[in-house]
Amino acid sequence: MKTYRLLIGFLLFLALPSMAQKRKAPQLTPEQQAHKAKLEKMTANTQRIMFIDSMVVDKQHFLQYYKLSPEIGRVARYQDFFHTQQQPNAHVYVNELGTRCYLSQEHTDSTIKLYSCENVDNRWTRPTTLKGINDDDDFRRINYPFMMGDGQTLYFAAEGEDGLGGYDIYATRYDAEENQFLRPANIGMPFNSEANDYMYVIDEYANLGWFATDRNQPDDKVCIYIFEPSQTRQKYNTTGLAPEDIATYARIDRIADTWGDETAHAAALQRLREVTNRKGEHKSIKQFSFVVNDEVTYTRHTDFKAPDNAKRYQQLVALNNRYQQLLSTLERARDYYVTANSDERDELRPEILASEQKQHELYVQIRTLEKTIRNAENLYLTKTK
Repeated sequence: MKTYRLLIGFLLFLALPSMAQKRKAPQLTPEQQAHKAKLEKMTANTQRIMFIDSMVVDKQHFLQYYKLSPEIGRVARYQDFFHTQQQPNAHVYVNELGTRCYLSQEHTDSTIKLYSCENVDNRWTRPTTLKGINDDDDFRRINYPFMMGDGQTLYFAAEGEDGLGGYDIYATRYDAEENQFLRPANIGMPFNSEANDYMYVIDEYANLGWFATDRNQPDDKVCIYIFEPSQTRQKYNTTGLAPEDIATYARIDRIADTWGDETAHAAALQRLREVTNRKGEHKSIKQFSFVVNDEVTYTRHTDFKAPDNAKRYQQLVALNNRYQQLLSTLERARDYYVTANSDERDELRPEILASEQKQHELYVQIRTLEKTIRNAENLYLTKTK
């Protein structure tokens, strides 16, 4: 009997640690529960992206590794661009023509906000606030701006209530009628994480995207990811993948897992090599051919005389690049559709239809913008004869 009691006592003793651990399991606060639910939802909606390459670099000098086409403008540290010791945490985007820049500035209360400047007579105007972004109480520190070639789509990184932690990347568009930017949207995973994610740039000429993150990195390092931009947002098929499998894509555990189409990855790598090996990329402006009328053809941005036409032409080039990229994406999707199984076809069908609709919309925008540029230039030339 004594032996039996000793055995029971010994078994209870072994069970005590696990029982105590079970009793001490922390209860999540409402804020923690909301964050967990947000994380699970964003993970399930992870965008399907092909990551071409990645590199771990010094955080202080990470921008020097962004090898961008000169046609999209450039990104820089505030101190380097304005040749000053002020604003060590601020950053700048300037367009290709050097006529407009978007910049961040840090204030005495440690907030960071976004502004824009115009270049008038080789001097930058006083920064003006970006309406619709700085007045959003959800954001405290707004930084790392990048404006697309259309002059309307702005990407930036911010610390805010809507984020997963640290800096998250957001996108917004300018509303000309309201003279302000629309409410920014978190671009989600895999670009955002519970760490700091920032400096999202799309090179429409090379069809490459860039962003930096300090996830899984020591304090003085960041990882730069280069990816192929997508014209339509496609997420992973939740019926074909388990949640833990999608989570690996959300975390970008292995970029090789995202390659899929070997031909597309090889082509993207070649584009990256060409941009990386380009010499003197900021010393010259690419020539082109734009027919104004039967007697006049422009070959440089400086040829445009009508107000805002140089900017309009830059938007036209960006639209044409997006159109060509969309055609390439559609072609690959249609080729894959032929050999896809039933479930994959069900997923691809609405994506292809949406891309075809977007293709038509881009075509109309391109033709309308071409006509606007041509009419404005001809009107100016007629007036100044």
